[in-house]
Amino acid sequence: MPASRPSSQPWPLRWIVLAIVLFILGYTVLRLHYGKRGRSFEPYHDLGERATTERLLRLGYQRIPVEIERLADPLPPARFAPAIGEVVNALGGLPEELGGALAFKPALPASITAVTAPREAAPSGTYVLQFTCAQSDYRSQIRGVLLYRKDRQLFLLPDYEKMSGQLLARSKESVVRASFPTQSLKPGRYAVTLCGARTSRSWSLIVK
Repeated sequence: MPASRPSSQPWPLRWIVLAIVLFILGYTVLRLHYGKRGRSFEPYHDLGERATTERLLRLGYQRIPVEIERLADPLPPARFAPAIGEVVNALGGLPEELGGALAFKPALPASITAVTAPREAAPSGTYVLQFTCAQSDYRSQIRGVLLYRKDRQLFLLPDYEKMSGQLLARSKESVVRASFPTQSLKPGRYAVTLCGARTSRSWSLIVK
């Protein structure tokens, strides 16, 4: 009579748990390394952004990237340029044509209270300005600035966001240093408008 084969013993539970843990770790590493970086696809937001881009292009607008830095205190005008432009008050709100083209309108500050802006800029450099904007409460803070150009007009649109939870801003006013490249600006005079909801500021910029 042939000898019976010994029955296979099940794996100890600790080895099963270890195998599962190793598989999860390996999958996570591969997912992080090869997975798509950036935010996930948001159909409503992404389609709105695409429609906005198409409308702006048809109307002749170009978007220029802007970098900002929130400052604790205003910098002296000498830190920007020898010749500072004359800044005047302007009507608040978004320009009608531009506002109608934007699917997601920026949350403008209530008012623009001060601006320090150079009068001239080189055509292949970086234009740097400083402005102070105010909100009506402590529950929001500036997160960025949008810049749109049409012909000889430049529109700077500060964009605020609500702070999460019970967080509050230290002040209703924000001092901001903004900069943008001038490579796409042909030599000549431009009208620049920094938009606030109730009050805006305007000045002339000469690129040469």
